Amino acid sequence: MPGARLSRRLEALRAEYEAAKASLGEVGFTCEGSLVERYTSCHNPNCRCADPAERHGPYWQLSWKEGGRTVSRIISAEEAELYREWVANRHRLEEVLTEMRRISRQAAEQIAADTGHPFQGPARPRRSRSSGV
Repeated sequence: MPGARLSRRLEALRAEYEAAKASLGEVGFTCEGSLVERYTSCHNPNCRCADPAERHGPYWQLSWKEGGRTVSRIISAEEAELYREWVANRHRLEEVLTEMRRISRQAAEQIAADTGHPFQGPARPRRSRSSGV
């Protein structure tokens, strides 16, 4: 790629990167894990929950990994609202970081191609599955 064209491409990538970096400042508190709304049955045949449409709940459960094990806590509806926002913030943070990595990789590939050396960085990561709320 000619020098001027490479410079324009790299400048465009820098602008994209700076925009992504700026959006990091908009991300609030974050929380690992996932939030789940649960309905349960007490297995008392005389209770209303014997009908699946009338189970007890909702109960809110926050789960996360700690030391390689899953930890879960039942939390209040008020806490669930807070954690829902924090989990969503974490997802947004991960999206921005993924975008920054993509832009950085493109810049590295452009520079490597311009210098006649193949890009030696890590392989592109596989898309991860989305979790929880």
